[in-house]
Amino acid sequence: MGTFNFSLQQKVTTWMETEYEIEADTLEEAKQKAIQFHKERHTESIGWEESMDVQEPMTPEDNRGEPTEEIFDDEGNIIWNNTI
Repeated sequence: MGTFNFSLQQKVTTWMETEYEIEADTLEEAKQKAIQFHKERHTESIGWEESMDVQEPMTPEDNRGEPTEEIFDDEGNIIWNNTI
């Protein structure tokens, strides 16, 4: 009897966190500047980290009917997905 290797890939949703600092005279002004800073896409160049413990598996319904789980053989062939 032999052994065979397989891998399961799963699509999940998660939250990412970007921390940044804003200079302002008041907290209200800082809040407005923080929003504007993000809307102007400046947060994209800062980098981010994944928030821990917030991954949620997706269903095909969440993914427009496309698979969200796939099993591959050791040659990289898909042998199953959760829409079959």
